[in-house]
Amino acid sequence: MALSSETIDATARLLTDARRAGTMIHSLGNGTPTSNDEADAIADAHASQLGWNVVGWKIGCTSELAMEILNSPGPFAGRIFEGNVHPSGDVVHRPRPLMVESEFAFTIGETIEPRDGEWEVDEIKAHTASVAPALEVLSPRIEGFGKSGYLDVLADSGGNEGVVLGTPAAVSDALDLASIPVRCEVDGETTGEGTGADVLGDPWNALVWLANHLGGRGITLDAGQIVLSGTCTGVASVPVGSTVVVDYGPMGTVTATSG
Repeated sequence: MALSSETIDATARLLTDARRAGTMIHSLGNGTPTSNDEADAIADAHASQLGWNVVGWKIGCTSELAMEILNSPGPFAGRIFEGNVHPSGDVVHRPRPLMVESEFAFTIGETIEPRDGEWEVDEIKAHTASVAPALEVLSPRIEGFGKSGYLDVLADSGGNEGVVLGTPAAVSDALDLASIPVRCEVDGETTGEGTGADVLGDPWNALVWLANHLGGRGITLDAGQIVLSGTCTGVASVPVGSTVVVDYGPMGTVTATSG
């Protein structure tokens, strides 16, 4: 049986209260979604209850490993809210140990609106202002992050809590994101390595997917919004006082300290 609107709203309220308090809940209980539509509806209600500006979107499950871990058939999207965008080198304070993912961050230059036909990669590039090395900050509101599958994660805005941005680069054909090497280190110890190709073959493919996915839901990607591509190196835990540094080769580094 599909979740009622009352159950969706009550389930979203659990996530909203947990996010505001910096706490976690054991599960979504009888509001656990059984479809993408239900999970999206909970995430939408959560965003409405918060009333915070949406400054961007994250894309999850853009690698085969992530899809396997979360038992997901493909990518999903979650909102990034205002007040959670940090510059590289910042100290990031969270009520729980910091978890981060190494990602590419696109900044939308021209609004991408829903339309009848699908967006193509060349069009998306023309609508993108820049791309930067980035860290996604994760702080899921549900215990056992992802253990119950991807639908809970989708309902929880993909577990997103923010983003740390490195120095942006202009969009150029000379910048081959798929070939960019990515290495994540915590206090000098390597926690993961990969390349841009680990993100749906090319991070641009993730952005195209998001534009078409949101378009299908009647949602616009606004100029100035940030889009996170999905991780190249898995998830890294950063204990309080430790520093994470991610090297993106020719694109430079991005770093943060867990406070």
